[in-house]
Amino acid sequence: MNIEELLDMQERGIRDRILGYALSDNPMSRPELMPICDATELEIWYARYEAWRFGWSVEDASRRH
Repeated sequence: MNIEELLDMQERGIRDRILGYALSDNPMSRPELMPICDATELEIWYARYEAWRFGWSVEDASRRH
């Protein structure tokens, strides 16, 4: 995974927050996207999960102030 992919996931989180999605709507939390076989795949999945969550949280914080 590269930095562009992480930035894309952050932007997706920001956009989803703008559209009214909840934190629990993280697309990476869908069971079919969770890796079950390899530690490397799990690490990549978690990085994407956290990138979306970070983007969502930044947008959420900006809306609270």
